[in-house]
Amino acid sequence: MSTIRGSHEVRWTVPYRIDGAAEDPEAPLVLCLHGMGMDEDFFAALLEGLFALRARFLTPRAPHPVEVRREQRIGASWYAYDGDQERFREELGRTETFVLGLLDAAEHEHGLRPRARVLLGFSQGGYCGSYIALRHPERFGGLVVSGARVKTEFLANELRVAASRGFSVLLCHGERDASVAPEAAERGRAELAAAGVGVELRSFDAGHSVGRAQVRVIGAWLRRQLDLA
Repeated sequence: MSTIRGSHEVRWTVPYRIDGAAEDPEAPLVLCLHGMGMDEDFFAALLEGLFALRARFLTPRAPHPVEVRREQRIGASWYAYDGDQERFREELGRTETFVLGLLDAAEHEHGLRPRARVLLGFSQGGYCGSYIALRHPERFGGLVVSGARVKTEFLANELRVAASRGFSVLLCHGERDASVAPEAAERGRAELAAAGVGVELRSFDAGHSVGRAQVRVIGAWLRRQLDLA
């Protein structure tokens, strides 16, 4: 007996939504990547306090369905993770290809020509989002990471390039975060600063979450970063 193996490509569509008070096709765009188990509507509800800004907030759903058993629903995930760092790097690369392709398609479909972009990611979306944005400072001028750690060990060369282009980072972290230790956020801040990247770390009396106080801080940072009136 013998085994014959093959492969078959799978394609499927992924929804997204665009919010915000902007009308100008060149208005800044914030690409928002949700946490594991969320979807675009769940994350948009958390970020709703930002939508009065004269920018666009593009929030896609992650491509992989994931069961959220405790809530008896299906959410979405950006990548699979088993702790192996080389496989993790490969997963981040696949996620990068997907996210940038979706960004290009959404901008083209709606005639958007943003003069500036920022990537905002929470938890799993913060891990993959920081990898993507710091590798592409020609597309993104800034990054907001909430409840995640920037994988600086994957990005040594990219950090120096981003620093040379004036890239800015806002790190937000809950002081009671049981999923990602606050010390990890501080370590990331120190490593970004050492590479010359402009970085600010803000801590909140919260767990692994995005609350109203955090949204207010993010909104103020976006106004400065994107020069929004």
